[in-house]
Order: sequence, then C-alpha cells, then structure tokens
Amino acid sequence: MSELGASSLTCRVCGCVNEVGARYCAACRSRLTPADGSSDADAWRRRARRRRLALRAAAAALALLIAAWVAAENVGSARFLPAPASEVTSVLTEGDWPTEGGGPRRAGAAPAPAAPLRGEVAWEADLGAPPGGGAVVQDGVVYVGAADGTASAFSASDGSLVWRRHLGAPVSATPSVAGDLVYLGTLGGRVVALHSENGGEAWSFRTDAPVRSSSAVADGVLYVGADDRRLYALDALTGEERWSFATGGRVTSGPSVNERLVVVVSQDNFIHFIDRHTAKRWFDYDIALAVGSAAIAEDSAYAADVGGTIRRVEWNNRQWPFEKSARNVRRWMFRWGMAAELPPVKGVVWVVSQPGESFTGTPAVDEGRVYVSTAGGRVFAYDHQTGAIVWRAELGAPEATSPVVRGGEVVVGGSAGLVVALDAATGAEQWRVDLGVGSAYDIAVGGDTVYVATSNGALVGIR
Repeated sequence: MSELGASSLTCRVCGCVNEVGARYCAACRSRLTPADGSSDADAWRRRARRRRLALRAAAAALALLIAAWVAAENVGSARFLPAPASEVTSVLTEGDWPTEGGGPRRAGAAPAPAAPLRGEVAWEADLGAPPGGGAVVQDGVVYVGAADGTASAFSASDGSLVWRRHLGAPVSATPSVAGDLVYLGTLGGRVVALHSENGGEAWSFRTDAPVRSSSAVADGVLYVGADDRRLYALDALTGEERWSFATGGRVTSGPSVNERLVVVVSQDNFIHFIDRHTAKRWFDYDIALAVGSAAIAEDSAYAADVGGTIRRVEWNNRQWPFEKSARNVRRWMFRWGMAAELPPVKGVVWVVSQPGESFTGTPAVDEGRVYVSTAGGRVFAYDHQTGAIVWRAELGAPEATSPVVRGGEVVVGGSAGLVVALDAATGAEQWRVDLGVGSAYDIAVGGDTVYVATSNGALVGIR
C-alpha cells in the first residue's frame, strides 16, 4: 500500500485506498475527493468548477432555446404587420346574406324574420351559364358568379340585371360582399375584387392554383384558400398579401373566422385552427374528407364529412407539439394492443356517426340545434349540446345543399330544382318548390326572399 504514496485517494465512505487518478472507489463506488492540500485536490476542484460552469451554460442555452421555441409558437410575423387599410367586414343582417353561410362564422342561421315564407316563386333571372357557387345578397342586390367566367349583379326585388362583368376564367365559388366590394375566386387562380356599384375591378391577387374557396371578410382582412394548399390572408381593401398558411392538401372549403381564429377544412383531412393575428397553428383535428366548411357558433366549431360523421370541437384550445406526438404514440400503442383505449382528442365535445350516410356541405347552427344534409337527400337535426338526434327528414331528392336556418324554418335545396322548408323544431315539411330542372346550389336568405342558383343557369327568388 505504501507504494501508492501520499497522492493515493482514500475513500471517505469505506476507507479503501484507491489508485491515483481514480474517480470512484473500487470497493463501494462512491465518488472520490482528494485530500485537502494535495495537488490532486486542486486539480479536482478545477475540474469540478469547469463542470459546474459547463452545466450552467448548458442550462442557460436550453432555457434560451425553450424561450425561443415558445416565442416562435406564439408570436408570428403577422403580429408585427401594420393594421389593414380598413375594418370592412361581411355583416349578416336580416336583409343581407353577404357570404356563404351568412357571415364570416358560416353558422348558416339568419336573424329572425318578420314573417314566414309562402314558398312561391317571385321571379327568375338568366345567368347565361351554370353558376360557380351560390348567390349572396347585400343592400338589395344579389351577386353570383358563373362557369363562363362572368360575375353578375341582379336586383333583389325583381331579378333584373344590374351589371355583368367577364373575369377571364370560370368562377368556382360563392362570392362574398363586404363594404362596397364583391370578392370572387376563379379557376384561373385569381381572387378578384369588384366594385359592387358597377362591377369595375378594384384589385386582383394571383395564387399558384385555382381558387375554389369562398372567401370570408372580417376586420379588414379577406381569408381565402386555394388549390396550392395554402390559406391566404389579404388586405380586403387593397388585395395585398398579409400572410399565408401552408396545409397538407387543397383548400377548397371556405374559411370560417371569429374574433381569435381562422378555421379551415383542408383536403389533407384536417380541420386547421389558425391564430388570425399570428398565422400560427393553434391546433388541428383529423377527419375524413369533408366537402363543406366548418361552422362556428359560440365556443365551438361544427364540421361534417363524407364518411357520415359530424363533430363538435371547442375552438379555444391550444395543442402543443409534444401533445400531438404523445397522442400519436398512444394511438400506435392502441393499434398494437399495448393500450386499452384510444387517447382522447383535444377539444372534442361530441362525435356522432350515421352509418351509410355521406354528409355534404356545411352544418347550420341555431340556438338549440345543428342541421346537416346528406348526399342521399336527408336532413338530420342534432341537439347542439349533446349530439343526440332530434329529428330526421327525407327531401325526396338527392344532392341536398347546405341547410339554412331562417327563423323557425330550415331551408334546403336538392336535385331537379327542389327547394324545401322544414320546421326547425320537428322536421315537418312547411312548403316545397319544384323548379323542375337543374340542381340547387347553396341558398342565400335576404329578408323576405330566399335566393337559389340552379345548375341550368337560373337564379330564382322565392318568397
């Protein structure tokens, strides 16, 4: 033992003498500390000091990375953009239906009317070609785009033509109106703003693919999707791009907007919840392919898909990246039999499936119920709190449009020019109009009139 010399290390725990340079006791594996006053002790202290400094630097770097990640997730470049040039918004009133679904939230429910409809055709106008989407109405004028590349304005009182404008490519979505501008998307990849008074072009924005999405205008910003898999936020007055958001699939549905988020259904089979002020993903929810948009009402968004499933999802949720990764791991564990059940999906209030059905269009939501149509020509009403079926109605014709709620009536169109009004509480038929030809497109409600564009190129006013 004497050959080890004074620089040998004695374990302070078990007393074993260890070789010079050892860090851990050979007998009990305790960490060795040199005796005070030795050169090894000074070296040990220097090494310990360097280790402490390295650990502190690593902790500081990790804290900085976490802070940067949190900032990147919560603060996007959109937050630092100047305010839009206006505060123009598509405002839903009793006499107006300025966008698909009525307003930027696309809930499909009109303010309570003064009197019920009689179900009589008041007038019919010629579009000159099949429509590219449904009609919208504002300040006594009805606007609609057509497959021949025209946008037209008609008097809401008698259907007389006010103006018509050629856009150079087929119109492929329901227009939107806000302020004194009419917004349309074309298969040529343009978003066009026209002056509502005369149809003159105010501005044009070009995307990289066709635009089949109906825009939504809120607080001076126009939101619209395109086949290039992006959602765009444009200045509604100037057409200048403010930001864009990449999804994994074509965006053919119309975005829905509330005070905090933009909610859009993409053909990557996700509902994307996006912070409209930062352009950052809030969270997403996977669904089957959906034809329509999401409808926002109060604290939730409602969406239906072609697989016959409708769901209510609370929009005011934030999903952090690690949460999504953890859920994916748990989902695979369930598939491999390593977990007893699937993990819950964040924000989901209820999910209801109708076997054998294929939901089309956008749900409509009023104070107590959610209404959704099917490709087979049926309409379902669900309790919006529980998802329980309240009633089911048969239209007698397939290809039902998105339902529209007008007071105590639910108005739905179908093939062969069929337009039906159902009692919102019971589903009982109130009246029926059979135009005889053409399938109905999405319906607009303006005061005492329902406006329907049909596939044979007609625009019809029903009172």
